[in-house]
Amino acid sequence: MCSVEHQLRELQLIRCFLPPGELFSFVFPPEDTVVWSSLLDALDNGVDGEIELPTKEDFPCSAKFSVRVCGLPVWFEAQVPEGPVQCSDVLARGENISRYQQERWQSIVSESIAEVRDGEFSMYELLSLHLFPRLHEHNDDKHPSTSAGLAPSEIHSHHPEIFHALLTSLHLVSATKRKLMEGWSSELRVTGFAKVGYLGLIYAERETRKENVEEFVKNVKAMNWTKFIRQNVLFGLLFVRPSAVD
Repeated sequence: MCSVEHQLRELQLIRCFLPPGELFSFVFPPEDTVVWSSLLDALDNGVDGEIELPTKEDFPCSAKFSVRVCGLPVWFEAQVPEGPVQCSDVLARGENISRYQQERWQSIVSESIAEVRDGEFSMYELLSLHLFPRLHEHNDDKHPSTSAGLAPSEIHSHHPEIFHALLTSLHLVSATKRKLMEGWSSELRVTGFAKVGYLGLIYAERETRKENVEEFVKNVKAMNWTKFIRQNVLFGLLFVRPSAVD
């Protein structure tokens, strides 16, 4: 089992990734849920250096949690792996679904695991870049946007496409980098936030102007990071996930 600190940092990354309408919850007895929730909340509030984290010997259980999209009958239960993600680490669950559907989703989990790189936060990569896009794709197929009789061009005019960029880092502490990002955000009219500390998060978005988000990402990548930032484009949304950054 990996350290409690590593598990908490990956859980923090997963929980920060989830937008409104996507739910995270622990799968534990109530007493263990209280302990894990308090530790994760302390990390979110930036006081992790002020609390004493339990060791693996004192806290032997691995973090088990569920993530789901509101309104969908399928969700995932998972645990933070010690090494590369295994099929036994992620289980597809469902409410009022057939055995065939459950087996199909478990097969999707297995296929997605095969595409995940052996990185430090492999569970986060599996969920954010593979499984949740498949859930949303499934939801869109069941509830197409044209169901009200509008043409795609009319729907697009009523709901402008929003482009997002999410960058993660082992830490973000440099005041110079934060000042530069504030300037680029104002210049490019990109909104978002940066979470300072450990983990570091940088999130940016803008309606309709994908090039502005790409320019912001380009500027961030040009700064002095320890490792090169990998970029992925999924379903019209721009996501950026670095291996590690200062």
